[in-house]
Formats: sequence, structure tokens, C-alpha cells
Amino acid sequence: MVPGSGGLVAVLEPLLRDGSARWLGWPGDGAADGGAAERSKVLRGWPAGYIAVDLPADVVRAFYEGYANDTLWPLLHGFPDRVVLDPATWPAYREANERFAAELRTQAGPSSVVWVHDYQLMLLPELMRATTPDATIGFFLHVPFPASEIFRMLPEREQVLTGILGADLIGFQTHADLHEFRRSVLQVLGIESQMEHVEIDARVVRLGVFPIGIVPGEWAHILAQRRVQHRVEQLRDRYRGQHLVLAVDRLDYTKGIPERLRAYRRLLRDDPKRRGRVSLLQVAIPTRERVPRYRELRRHVNDLVAEISGEFGTPEWTPIVHMLRAVSRSELAALYAAADVAWITSLRDGMNIVAKEYVACQSRDPGVLIVSEFAGVAQELGEALRVNPYDEIASAAALGRALDMPRDERSERMAALTDRVLDGNAAVWRDRFIRSLRQAVREREDHRRTEAPKLDSGALAKAAARGGVLLCLDYDGTLVEIAPRPENARPTRRVLDVVRRLAGLGNGVCVALLSGRRADDLERWFGDVPGLWLVAEHGAVLRSANTREWQTLRAGAGEDWKLRVRPVLEDFAARLPGSLIEEKDLSIAWHHRLGDREFGNWLAQELATTLEHQLGGSDLRVLRGRAVVEVRYAWATKAEAYAAIDAQTPDPGIVVAVGDDETDEELFERLAPDDWTIKVGRGPTAARWSVDGPDEVLAALDAIADGILAARQTTSQ
Repeated sequence: MVPGSGGLVAVLEPLLRDGSARWLGWPGDGAADGGAAERSKVLRGWPAGYIAVDLPADVVRAFYEGYANDTLWPLLHGFPDRVVLDPATWPAYREANERFAAELRTQAGPSSVVWVHDYQLMLLPELMRATTPDATIGFFLHVPFPASEIFRMLPEREQVLTGILGADLIGFQTHADLHEFRRSVLQVLGIESQMEHVEIDARVVRLGVFPIGIVPGEWAHILAQRRVQHRVEQLRDRYRGQHLVLAVDRLDYTKGIPERLRAYRRLLRDDPKRRGRVSLLQVAIPTRERVPRYRELRRHVNDLVAEISGEFGTPEWTPIVHMLRAVSRSELAALYAAADVAWITSLRDGMNIVAKEYVACQSRDPGVLIVSEFAGVAQELGEALRVNPYDEIASAAALGRALDMPRDERSERMAALTDRVLDGNAAVWRDRFIRSLRQAVREREDHRRTEAPKLDSGALAKAAARGGVLLCLDYDGTLVEIAPRPENARPTRRVLDVVRRLAGLGNGVCVALLSGRRADDLERWFGDVPGLWLVAEHGAVLRSANTREWQTLRAGAGEDWKLRVRPVLEDFAARLPGSLIEEKDLSIAWHHRLGDREFGNWLAQELATTLEHQLGGSDLRVLRGRAVVEVRYAWATKAEAYAAIDAQTPDPGIVVAVGDDETDEELFERLAPDDWTIKVGRGPTAARWSVDGPDEVLAALDAIADGILAARQTTSQ
């Protein structure tokens, strides 16, 4: 068995030869369709370093031909009308990824670097992470990532995104691809991200752009061969007196072959002097010929070639030479070297390395490169002529310009392109990705050290049972889950029972609810619970355990400032359907949880900046929380409310503070290092401990009550 050729193989081959890497891959139809002996031969007969993953024929058909190429390929390239959504193919896609994961686990050790490539294996990073949480995993997407609106068509969109996010580093060809991925993560998973990273499951996943290169030396070596040089001269003699325009594509609807042919026909029609002086050599490599749409594309291309040749051809001149077959690399190198123009018309491409291969083969009397603006390579090779392949007239004009370009300009452009191709070669791409992956793992470990370990509820209960305890409990996100609308997060029966039970313990047990809620809400829900402190609006107003009267934390607080702030919030609420304004006694907030996530986050940043500028120099503060922007007094904090409560209660044995957002972090930082500070949820925190959600909080509070009651019973005996 012989591995395939190509840039990726060439750049990884040195690592395979010296034994520092192994390549896991599917060996092709021979393994899937052959008998037992043939299957064994195909699976076992590979050179050292190559590991064949066994995929049964039925899995291959549904996985590779089905989900990967009928669903993901058109989806990722932005062709929603060509996406086939067949529920029967998803299980096979998942099974294929699981088979790769199973084989990978037998090959990779704890210190191994795992590099997963492309859309066929999007679930593999998360499958590996689930069983090997400390593994070093990179993922590179060679194809484009589509607009979020298109990606969200995919029924399994959550599983695909979380699959990719199992990696430590996710690489894309262009910044546009990275941007759309971030949009989809926000829109589908509700997870915000930064330009270079996203946090998920207490991990930091690094994002990066790594335009893939080629191996220029490989092409130089091929061109140096005598037979290849002879072939170059043959081609130059064959097309002497003409311009040779070269197009090399897989026969795929993403490559824009019909669009190229129509633009070429336009050039010949509009500029008759070109006839007989230019030839288009179209190499179209057949692919997926069993698929009806591809057979239809082949017929369409053949018909266009026949029409153009019939309209313009003469006995002495053939306008188009159509090579409908694969071409050897030596033949391809000769074509690249002889061509006056290379014409890339992709309707969508992750990169398109044909453009770089053409540049690598140019030397004597350099040619001109034309690239589609929808190919990733257009963002990297700025000296090429850029075209919109959908614009037939402009594409024909660009080809005419390339054919007429003076030698000095051609040389200048090609020299710059050559430098860029050499500087960004495949080895540079490989090393840069691996370095970034190792850096991502170091950042993951650093991030992990800033997170709080899981709470030991038993130890907390024992500490509380030894003496008095002051419990400072947040409400939203801590005792109850965050609700889309503020009024929907009423306390459950369990929450009420736990709070009532704790507050009723007395004898050194003090319980305070410190919430961003309005006083009216807390009064309505918890006002009849004896012995309970209530703190509203993040600390602006409070009610002690011994009275039903609410007091402002600081006297003289007014509401006149709302007259300036409310119109601004109303303007932003009008801009985002689903957003709403919540007005409290001493604060006002704009909530956007029900609006479009991406636009809501963008508006929230703009709103916060606008308000900070407007309120600068005042004692008001702009707080941006989870899907909310709130304006409140700077002194209205849970830390200040805690100080007021602490001053009016006996010294507790321990202080326990539990919360989930930035307002709680202020309290965590205020408390002593040995107090029991507990963050609800993941992420960096000033708290000593963490729990996953409200259910764990309630369980810990029940454990505290049980521990205190058990200690009292023991003492009374």
C-alpha cells in the first residue's frame, strides 16, 4: 500500500519517517468493499507510521458519501440548497468518529500530541477529551466555515460544535472562517468568545488562523527533472503564438467551472481579436461520479465546452482543451510552468493550493495568477488579480487584463507572490500550528489553576456544626436557574423549604439573601420567613431579620438620574426585539436574554460604553452581567451589604458566601481567606470552592442544616 501524495502528506512525511508521528486514516474502498483476505491486506499492508482505521462498507457509505459529503460539504461551503438532511446518515458519521477515537486511544499516550484534520472528523476531539481529559488535541478545518445562518440548518449543530470544541486549539484558513465559527458558537451554544479563545467546560480553547502552505521544494525537484523540462518545452511549442490559460479543479460545484467557461465565452464574443490567440486548458478531475448531481455537473461542463468549441473553434485552433481525468504531479508541474495565466474561479474554497502550486512553478517569463475573492487564498496572495466569479463580465475583463499585462508588472507581482509562498510554506504552517497548540495547552493549565476546586459539602457541614455561621446567599443563578424574564424565576418549593429551614435554626445561624432583585420581589417571596435578612438591588436596600421595614444602605440616594438613563435604555430596547427594561427603586437594567444573542452582545457592549461616558464622574456604576446591562450606585454592593449585616450580628464561627456572577466576586474578595466562598459555575474566581449549579447549592445547604441539627442533638444528650 502506498500513501497518497499531496502537500499534507509531504509536510508530515519527515515526522513519519523518523518515527515521531503516526498517521491514522481510512484506507479507502478496498478495505470497505473487499472480502476478508482483501480487507486484511488493505488494513495491514501500510508502511511504518501509517495506521488504517477499519470502517465497514455500510458505515462508509452513510458516513463518507452521506453525512460528510452530502451534508457537511455543501453546508460548510455555503450551498444550503445542496445540503441533504438524511437522519439515517448521522449515526454512521458518529460511529466512524468513534472508531477513529477507539483506534487513537490505542496509539496515543498521555503526552502525545493529537492533530485532527477536517470536516470528516469533527466529533473526534470531544470523543478523545471525554476519555483523556489532559490530552493535547488540535483540530484544523481545511474547508471554509459558513455563515452562522447556514450552519444552523444542521440538525446536529450542537453535537458538531461541541465535538470541535473538545480540542485545545482550533485552526482555520481565514479570519472570516474563525469569525463565523465564533458566531455559531454564540448562536447555537450561547457561549461568548474572544477573538483568540473560547471558554467551555472549565477549559480555554484557543482559536487561530493558519493559512495552509505547500512544499515548494517538492515542485522545484519535479521541475528539475529532464523529462519534465522536456514536457514544458513541448507545451510551449504547442501553444507558441498563443496565450495558455490553465485551470485545474476537482469536478465539483464549489469550483465555479461553468462560471469560468461562460466568462471565457464572453471574452471571445466581446473581443474577437482574442480568437486563435488564447487557449483554455481545463483540467477537471472527476469526483463522486456515482452521485447524480455530480454526473449532472459533468454533463453541463461537457455541454458548455462543446458549445464554445463549436461556436469559436477552427481547424487550426481549439478554444478549450478539456482534460476530464486526474493528472500526474509531473504533468501538472509542466502545465504550471508553461501556462501564461492560472485562473481560479472557486465559488467557495477553504484555501485552494492550486494557486500556490502555480506560483511555485513560475520562473522564466512569469505568468499571471487570477483568484476568486471567495477562495481563502485571495486573502493571502494580494498581488494576484481578484475576481468575483459570479460576475461574468468582470471575470472576462480580468482575464483580458492578465493576457495583456506587461512583463515588468508580471515579474513584480510574481516575485512578491513567490516570496509569500516560500515564506508561508507547509513546514512553516505545520510548525506554527504545533507551537500554538503547545501554547494553548500551557494556557489551559494556567487557566485551570485559577479555577476553584469542587466543594466538599461534608467538610463544610462539619465546619458549620462547630459554631455559628453567617450564610450570604445569592438568588438568581445560585438558588434558582437564570430565567429568560426576571419575573419568571420564582422560588421553587425546595428553595423555600431550604431557606426556611436554615433561617429557623437560630442560635448563631444567620441567613441573608443578597440579590439583584427588587425589594418587592424578595418581600413577596421570602417576606414571611422568620429570621431572614433580605438584601435587594445588589446591596442598595436591605431588611434585617428582626423587622419588616426596608432601609437604604446609604441615606440620600435619589432617582433623578434615571431621567437621563431611561431614554438611552429605551432606545436600545427598541433596537433589539425581545429585550426589555427592568426598573428598580435605585437601579435600572436592560435585559437581552430573549433577543438575538450575537446582536444583543454587540449592543450590550455599545450600551455599556455609552452609559459609562454619559455617567462619568458620578457615583453611579455601569454593570454588565449575563445578558444584562445595569446602572446602579457604586456603593450598592453585596460586599457593603455584608459589612452592614456583619456589624449587627454576633461574630459567627464561619462565613459562607455563595454566588455566580461579578457582583458576588466583590463579596468573595471582601471576605477573609479562610471563609467559605463558593462560586456557582465554572471559570476563574476569587472563591475558594465551586459547585456546578443550584441543585448542588441546595444539597450543600441541606447538609449544613443536617450537620448543625446533628451536633445540637449530640450536645443535648
